[in-house]
Amino acid sequence: MLRISIYILFFLVIAVSVNAQDKEAESLLKEGIELNNEGSYGRAIERFLDALKIDDKLWKAKYELAFAYLQSGNPMMAEKYSREIVKGSDSLKLEAFLILGAAYDRQDKSKKSLKVYKKTVKEFPDNYLAHFNLGLSYYNRREWDKAEENVEKAILNNRAYPGSHFLMSHIMINKGEAVKAMLTLYYFLLLEQDTERAHNAYDILQDLWKSKVDNVNGKRIISIGKGSNDFFKMVDIAIKMKASEYDPDLKPEEQLKIFADNTKLLFDVISNTYDEELGFWEITYLDFFKKLYDRGYSEQFAYYISNTSYRPQVLVWLSDHYSGFNSFINWMGLQE
Repeated sequence: MLRISIYILFFLVIAVSVNAQDKEAESLLKEGIELNNEGSYGRAIERFLDALKIDDKLWKAKYELAFAYLQSGNPMMAEKYSREIVKGSDSLKLEAFLILGAAYDRQDKSKKSLKVYKKTVKEFPDNYLAHFNLGLSYYNRREWDKAEENVEKAILNNRAYPGSHFLMSHIMINKGEAVKAMLTLYYFLLLEQDTERAHNAYDILQDLWKSKVDNVNGKRIISIGKGSNDFFKMVDIAIKMKASEYDPDLKPEEQLKIFADNTKLLFDVISNTYDEELGFWEITYLDFFKKLYDRGYSEQFAYYISNTSYRPQVLVWLSDHYSGFNSFINWMGLQE
């Protein structure tokens, strides 16, 4: 009986010790995640390494560690830990694939990153980030059609992810598809504002109206590219014939008014010629902008997205058009 009691006590001591270690590892993991979120990657790395000394199978710590190494400019260590996760953890495999691909990109190993992203799409065919990263990889290789194909899938799996529309706009610019580039930029700016990327997108959109954007070959985007269908060619011709011209000497509020007028013109042309086919561009962009125009919200929309570059002028306009703008915002809420 005494020996049995000793054994029970022995196992209890072990259990208490293991439980205490588990709690310490989890505490270190939690602290490291908080540091990662703050951008304190060096200190976060220390916490994750300490946690892994206690439990070397703590996969969440390895994932956060790979992320911290990637963000702090050490892609080789990000590669190391993300590869371990791919081999050992199904629950974090997708995230590890994405970090591994990015780690290869940071090391200028584009062939390896492309291979990783292809494998990611194969294993996670419905994940928008898997398709987005593969599309980005093809974009960086200047394979526009393959890039477009994968970004389409990314958008169809998650229309609310701004990065996909932003990337699609650049693909369209390089394919010479001015109208499609405009539509993707308009949609992107609906989703994202108050960022450097949004400010850049707005400038590109204005330049497209001014026909100042060049494609990858240094050719100005004036007419629709070779592969575009008749609908987009017609829209391109119509808006170029009727659009108001920009004058650099105009005041900001006057330039903003021209942008709003041109935006309404684009949606007007779309609304009066769009035949509601069921392709990607129709479902994603044309149908939405036709509905927006038909409800009479083109002007409100134009001023809303212009907030990223013309905030003082937009605020003045909003104070004079509050009721209509509020109706637009309420309508937008119903579209989500």
